[in-house]
Amino acid sequence: MTTLSPELHKAFSETQYHVLHQAPFLLQVGQPQAALASIYQQHQTDCACLISAFNPMGELLEKDENIARHTQLGQALGAAGYAVLPAVAQHPANGWPAEPGFLVIGMGQDDARRWAGEWEQLAVLWCGGDTVATLVESQVPGWLR
Repeated sequence: MTTLSPELHKAFSETQYHVLHQAPFLLQVGQPQAALASIYQQHQTDCACLISAFNPMGELLEKDENIARHTQLGQALGAAGYAVLPAVAQHPANGWPAEPGFLVIGMGQDDARRWAGEWEQLAVLWCGGDTVATLVESQVPGWLR
């Protein structure tokens, strides 16, 4: 499992995760989000994960590479049967570029950690039944360490 540096943990925690739904809403680490409750009810689940394929292992890629990875992640999530909503993660002040991603409805915490590792992400945002967003560090495959 990765171990985020204190600086990265702080940056991820301060990031605003915008879910682009009919009525857009914001997810932030440690905060509940009432809008998730209706999504959970609609999809008969009690969890969701926000994941991106942009900038693997925190390394900036070219725009075209990131867009290709994003498209591939969306296709993989669809093939796995997940319902998704578009999302964008953006830190309010540190200058890191916005990262499009997906709110994956019904993805449990263990699967979220596994998918994050497979897509070379250091962490994902995960929400359980209480709708509180939590930062979950990934399990990056050994060959990537």
